[in-house]
Amino acid sequence: MKWKQVLVVLTLIASLFIPATLFQATAKEVPAVTDYYLTNSVKVAVKSVLNEQIPEGTRIGAVVRLTNEGPRLTRVPDVEVRAKTEEGIEYKLVSSQANPVAIQPKETVELSYMIVVDRQDAFSLSELTWVDVDEYASPKTEKSILSIPVASLEWRGENAVISNPEAIKQWGETFTISALSTALEYKPVSFNEQNTPKGSQTILELLVDNKTDQKKKIPDFRMNVRSDTRVFNGQRLEKDPIVLEPAEKRYIHYVFPAGSKDALKSLMILTPESFSVDDKTQIDFAIGQLAIMLPADSSQWNKASAAPAYDWNKVIEFDPLNKVIPSQVGVSLVSLQLHEGVGGGFKAAVAKFKLQNRSDNPIALPQFQAQLIDKNGSKYMGVRQTTAVEALVPNISYVIYYTFVMPSTEKGDQLTMEMLDTTSVAPYNLAIAKFQTTIQADKAQDGVLNFYPFQVKVNSWKVEVYMGSMREALPYSYKLILDLDIQLQDGAVVDQSFPKMKAELVDAQGRVIGSKALSFTNENKLVTGSQTISLDSILFEFADTLRLYETVDTPFGQAERLIATIH
Repeated sequence: MKWKQVLVVLTLIASLFIPATLFQATAKEVPAVTDYYLTNSVKVAVKSVLNEQIPEGTRIGAVVRLTNEGPRLTRVPDVEVRAKTEEGIEYKLVSSQANPVAIQPKETVELSYMIVVDRQDAFSLSELTWVDVDEYASPKTEKSILSIPVASLEWRGENAVISNPEAIKQWGETFTISALSTALEYKPVSFNEQNTPKGSQTILELLVDNKTDQKKKIPDFRMNVRSDTRVFNGQRLEKDPIVLEPAEKRYIHYVFPAGSKDALKSLMILTPESFSVDDKTQIDFAIGQLAIMLPADSSQWNKASAAPAYDWNKVIEFDPLNKVIPSQVGVSLVSLQLHEGVGGGFKAAVAKFKLQNRSDNPIALPQFQAQLIDKNGSKYMGVRQTTAVEALVPNISYVIYYTFVMPSTEKGDQLTMEMLDTTSVAPYNLAIAKFQTTIQADKAQDGVLNFYPFQVKVNSWKVEVYMGSMREALPYSYKLILDLDIQLQDGAVVDQSFPKMKAELVDAQGRVIGSKALSFTNENKLVTGSQTISLDSILFEFADTLRLYETVDTPFGQAERLIATIH
């Protein structure tokens, strides 16, 4: 211990030559870190202290870390650990049955201590003391070896609040959990409310960043969310251990049984601890470490709250850490149109996405979901096209569509598209991209009609009518002869479930004579050139007008978009 005394003397001498103001500023900027030792080689640090009211009285607990700085195996010192209150009362803590008895060289171990005292009044703990007791001496002798202040570490149970300003973080601020590891940095990025079969629940997404050049395991820790009156415990959605490579980033997620109606104010991070009474009984408890304040405006809880405007046919920028869209696949929104429900009562927005495999190998068709949000914040989940395609062929664009059933009053002028991952933490959704968009205007240029990825130009059309048997349900047969020019855009491919073009014949009084849905795929697909289409009807009228629609199937029935009226 002589070197410590020399260091103290040198420090005192040096302080005589340092201006007081400089010394105070330095002390404030770089707080002194005190190391405590039980022996010359065993260093002690207090990890957590519990002072909790329970029905049986007051539970006092402590978790300490012992580090063997020596070169040999060392036994844990056989001394008493006591918790001392501010009023000077000492309580002897019982050692957990699971505590280690020895420490390997350069190893750090954790030891847990606890006692329940029959005391209902509130009191505060001031320090932990280690006392060497000689039970065989007469009279019994005690020698205090070490005392560590713990007032700033005291935790009073589930409903306690954190008052230390350094442990209170703002939303979006990075932090470390020093009680677990300073190697990993965390950042809250989204807090998204979702409706589930269990009611309204909120999903927290935390970004974890391994700042070291070594592999690091993400430790287990608890989280809860709080209002002014209630505490809602969270559950981590990732069940398997997660190990981060050097400099790797990854998201982890917690779900809470609460929503915006609960007026949530803050998140709490807690570290789990345990105390083993015997082989069959274990007491689990948690110690609060950090508080994260939620913004009063819940729209700021999402990482993409300020969604950028989207440029048509541009590759969507996805979260680079998402697990759904491989980096070799480019996804673009190429069309967003509003269809009318054939039976009335609803509209259907139809979004077409172009997917392109930019690699040299087949890639499984990404299973992403899409959601539209209107200007009032109402959310409409898309229904994905049924497709038999399982993989994307290299350097070929594939078009897939989603339908969003919306109210008949929807204009589609201010919409937000949210791309979702529905598999990583199913049944919950994770946003992987978000942007502002709007319904495209229907404008035919030079007579070219857009059924993306098909462009259709009607060169001419005529109708011939034939009378069949009057005993038939539809006694009149019409032959619609279309001369079309069909071009495929962007070299894209579609499958048989793709939207169809409906041709509808109308007489001079506006009555519909007959109609037929025509496919751009399969054996009887529309092609460039002249083709004859048969329609049956109960009417024998002159067809004055040809209407062309794009039609899709939705869960509420068929929806269609009028593209052209040709006389």
